[in-house]
Amino acid sequence: MTLLQWQDKFSDEEACRQYLFDQYWPEGFVCLKCQGTKYWTVQRSGRTAPVYECAACGHQASVPAGTIFERTKVALRVWFLAIFLIAVDKGGKSALALSRELGLPYVTTWLLHHKIQQATAERNRRYKLGGLVELDDAYFGGVSQSPWHRPRMAQASVVGERIKTRSSSALASRAKAIRSMCFLEAVPDLKDPTVKKVLERRVETNGVWLTDGAPVYVSAAQEHQAEHKVTLSTDPQAEAVFHWVNIVISNAKAYIDGTFHGRGRARRQLYFGEFTYRFNRRYLGTGIADRLIVACLASKRHPYAT
Repeated sequence: MTLLQWQDKFSDEEACRQYLFDQYWPEGFVCLKCQGTKYWTVQRSGRTAPVYECAACGHQASVPAGTIFERTKVALRVWFLAIFLIAVDKGGKSALALSRELGLPYVTTWLLHHKIQQATAERNRRYKLGGLVELDDAYFGGVSQSPWHRPRMAQASVVGERIKTRSSSALASRAKAIRSMCFLEAVPDLKDPTVKKVLERRVETNGVWLTDGAPVYVSAAQEHQAEHKVTLSTDPQAEAVFHWVNIVISNAKAYIDGTFHGRGRARRQLYFGEFTYRFNRRYLGTGIADRLIVACLASKRHPYAT
């Protein structure tokens, strides 16, 4: 779907509200209190969004309620356009770029962008990587004073990449890889307890792990009952074995340095969330924008109104 087609599809508030209604109640209205299916549409003065009142018990519900759209003063068609711009551009959009393109104040687009990133992060936490998984760690940000040392003030991160291949071999070549999914998580350090908590949240048990043999991965693999295959970074085949995880790290750094100029240590996990959401659904093309709307609708409400 092109940008023009998207704008035609969501040309006004009614089209946007109907789309949210259909996504929230795909089988038709169902009362959250009594499970009734008949409802009245109530339009209150001073409110732009209608309220749906159950005909059986009188319980009222609103599609944006409880989501990041709740109490928004920004038109839904503007929200939808921002979601499309963020979703389809693999480099993402900064709040400043959104401000210029949408004609909104920077403080508004900053919060809007923040809420969308929150939705992507919440969606990512639903999934774990299983099967053949490459694991590594990396540092983001900071200025390096020497090629032999990590950058000062850099933030440590744990990176994982699940590989699906056409071959049953765990060490299938990267040419046979047909699809991959990843996670990135910023951590205060790379000590055993910290990394193990991340792997417990992000990786399923009984898989196949490809790592560089760091002690934390050795012990964590035992706890996860995973088959652990070690390839040292000095091995000739290291580049091929860690091909996909290195792509994730490289692309993530290009995204953060290019779109956000390497800033935002405090919000880096949200940047990771947006990058990961887009990377894991890159095969959808522009269809990712529809998925992102659904993720926003499923996201918890934000304490600050937009």
